Amino acid sequence: MDQRSKIAVIGFGVEGQAMLKYLVDNGYVDVTVCDKQVRLKDKMPKGVSVRLGEHYLNGLEEFDVIFRSPGVPHHHPEIAMARTMGKEVTSPTQFFLDHCPCTVVGVTGTKGKGTTSTLIYEILKAGFGRGKKARKVYLGGNIGNPPIEFLGDLEGDDVVVLELSCFQLGDLKKSPAVAVLLNTTMDHLDYYPDVNEYMRAKELILSHQDKNDLAILNKDYEYVKYYKPLVKGALSFVSPKGEKLADGCFVDSGKIMYAVGGKTSKVCLVKDIALIGSHNLENVCPAVVVGREFEVPARLIKKAIKRFKGLPHRIEFVKKVKGVSFYNDSFSTNPFTSMAAVDSFDKPTCLIAGGYDKGLSYDKWAMKILTRASLESVVLMGDTAKKMLKALDKARDRLGRAGSKDGLEATPTKIIERKDLKSSVEAALKMSKRGGIVVMSPAAASFDQFENYKERGEKFAKLLE
Repeated sequence: MDQRSKIAVIGFGVEGQAMLKYLVDNGYVDVTVCDKQVRLKDKMPKGVSVRLGEHYLNGLEEFDVIFRSPGVPHHHPEIAMARTMGKEVTSPTQFFLDHCPCTVVGVTGTKGKGTTSTLIYEILKAGFGRGKKARKVYLGGNIGNPPIEFLGDLEGDDVVVLELSCFQLGDLKKSPAVAVLLNTTMDHLDYYPDVNEYMRAKELILSHQDKNDLAILNKDYEYVKYYKPLVKGALSFVSPKGEKLADGCFVDSGKIMYAVGGKTSKVCLVKDIALIGSHNLENVCPAVVVGREFEVPARLIKKAIKRFKGLPHRIEFVKKVKGVSFYNDSFSTNPFTSMAAVDSFDKPTCLIAGGYDKGLSYDKWAMKILTRASLESVVLMGDTAKKMLKALDKARDRLGRAGSKDGLEATPTKIIERKDLKSSVEAALKMSKRGGIVVMSPAAASFDQFENYKERGEKFAKLLE
């Protein structure tokens, strides 16, 4: 690709906009933006062409280079056809990895990747120090700024931490030097045909590594059997559930331990972690491994862990109303993150759940809802409410027939439906006792009633004012 290449930027979201700016700023003169939205023409810089509307993907064979934004499936027929015709199909993430002059730490997984990426960033910042001569660390990808925005600022000694969604990984031909794979539970089945295809998308964070690179996997997950054979370089494990490891990070008797070659040392106590919920051990342990890989002293890692309270919309304390504490977990868009939120509180809890249906199963979620002793009530809303109720009825039947044999017992959980978030919050407050918890952890996307999870979380907070 050079300045005279005929280039298409498909999708004008955050990454598409950043990619276009980079191309224009660097003298690429033949650029066309392709997007479904028909009102984008007035937003284009001078000299940039557009192809807008329902047929925006028609005629891709006319271009030399095609930049696919994350929201556009890499297996879309028109894109696949352009690829078979020899056109260069790439993405802003691929372009960044191809041109990045420094080490990249990539983090992916169904849940926790934003929290883990940010904690790694905070640990490296603490370890690299300050001043003009200090190494710099950048955070981008699916969180923060699109990395293409700071590509021109990078130097060889810097480190970039990227949160990578499955959409960004979709057609990568290069993997980060340090790859963190947190978990791969079911998600985005409205985008992928099945779970196997989703897992294959995640494997691209490992596939193109070499012998000099590092992969970090969670030993507690069965996925290790699938992903371990793909590792070409060094491999470190984490085990939040307590398997003692020769290399990596694990939890042992309330302590977070780090091991190299069988020699272990304490990093901090589990109770030092500022993040709410035991599930966050899955985020802290990989961050410790990355920190030690970059030779950050344990005392500075501990300091960063004690200070980091998490990201907005991730089990975020909002306000106490009439003695009831409200938590915003709007980022929870699948059943597993909602289950983790329910497990985070031992006080009497009311859960607000429901939203846009992504085609996920709620069977395991329903079993957690009916057997978690501290969860006293649930308010369901949105498109998934009926589906969730059906899953709860099915789980209740199962518990009634064989629950005692499985060591499970249903608790007297009160379940009601409400039409929207406002009425759900009102109902949750009425059902909650002073000293109790209300957590909005939807287990579903937000698109039935909101533009995105951020708008949903902000509306939740505003309703409590």
